[in-house]
Amino acid sequence: MAKPIRATPCLRGEDARRFLREMVAFDKKPISKVDKAIVARIKANEALFRSALGL
Repeated sequence: MAKPIRATPCLRGEDARRFLREMVAFDKKPISKVDKAIVARIKANEALFRSALGL
């Protein structure tokens, strides 16, 4: 039988500050070429995605 999943502990102190620094640095990075291509394809087919999602 599998062990139950425990809740993720809250980050505190230096761990929390390091996590925030990493998230801010990640947000400032420019979008990759692969991600740009994916976003372009999604925008080109936006109507299809919206209809599939029922929006």
